[in-house]
Amino acid sequence: MNSIPIELRILLLSIMVSFAMGVFVVSDVFAENAEFKIPDWVKKVAGLWHDDRIGDNTFLQTIKWLIENEIIILPTTDTEDKSSNEVPAWVKNNAGWWANDQIDDKTFLNGIQYLIEVGLIQIDMSERGGVGGGGGY
Repeated sequence: MNSIPIELRILLLSIMVSFAMGVFVVSDVFAENAEFKIPDWVKKVAGLWHDDRIGDNTFLQTIKWLIENEIIILPTTDTEDKSSNEVPAWVKNNAGWWANDQIDDKTFLNGIQYLIEVGLIQIDMSERGGVGGGGGY
């Protein structure tokens, strides 16, 4: 017969499950944070754009270059036909807030992904695994 009481077995099993879940949660958090490392100079460019010191086209071309060169990594994104040639004000506001550390990288990148979805940024990733290499958030 087994000499370990059932209560102790349940307690040990609970501790092991809790530990395993903790390891997965912690490793997932570190993986998430690692995906959002954008060079500091990109924030300066976003701030210049928000302050109208560079134009929409310059900013969009900069972001396009960063994505095509896998400096910014986004998941594969389906694009639509352009419904407008203008960048929505909320995306530009997000850029300013991001440049001033008022929102996180993921929120800023959601705006960039929207610009790709509506066709304002057109990425040629035919040789790679999707927009920004298929990694992303």
